[in-house]
Amino acid sequence: MRLGVVTTGHGPRIEYPAYHKGLAATLGVDLDVIDEHILEGLEWPEISQHLGGETEARLGAHVRVPGATGNRLGDGWAHVYVRLDWALAYFQAAIDRLVARGAHAVLLCCATDFAEDAFRCPVPLVKPASLMRAAVADRVHAAAGPLRFGLTSSVGHARQDVDLWRQQSFADRLEIDYASFEGDIMPAAEELSRKPHDLVVVWSYGLGMADRDPPGLAARLEAMLGCPVLMPHRVAALAALGVMPVGFDDRRFVLAGRG
Repeated sequence: MRLGVVTTGHGPRIEYPAYHKGLAATLGVDLDVIDEHILEGLEWPEISQHLGGETEARLGAHVRVPGATGNRLGDGWAHVYVRLDWALAYFQAAIDRLVARGAHAVLLCCATDFAEDAFRCPVPLVKPASLMRAAVADRVHAAAGPLRFGLTSSVGHARQDVDLWRQQSFADRLEIDYASFEGDIMPAAEELSRKPHDLVVVWSYGLGMADRDPPGLAARLEAMLGCPVLMPHRVAALAALGVMPVGFDDRRFVLAGRG
């Protein structure tokens, strides 16, 4: 089976294929993972002409910028915010390339919320934002009262991320606390930890995978925040395997669970 993953900037992003392949392997699935990067082939001078303004919908992207330092991916990388409407065509082109390369499903490696009909794809298309929204909605509707909801995301799309949750049909049952970050999520997590929450959502894909990320990040966040932490790469990775014909040996897991 072959999973195609789409990243929002430049490549290589070796951590993404390795993560999805490694997770599948622990479940007994031999998964081939291929990737496409929507801005590959575009240089920084061209990309910089399409940076999003404060009031525009923006997409976070890691791109190569000569002389850049301090990024979690290493020197020569920068995390920038491009106009989402400009990026949509590049997403579609990346999806098309992955399908042409034989992908049995395509996963978008970002937490950006897209319109339901934003893309065409003849194989299952996994959009983490849709999965995350559904998970939170289920939690809200089952809760006895308002859900104490922590949210954290990159500062460059903070406004649109908070607005997204305020626009949900169940928003009146969310008590939203928000903290932004750029690169290092720990200060934002410390800010959120000052109040109790029922659930914290990290609205950013792949934190904890890069070599410069803190080790065991998800476990550290859960211990600090004292509640479940919903991270899009974990939710989406398992969902992708669920919609692909991977031939899980379910009996194997039953026997393993019995010891």
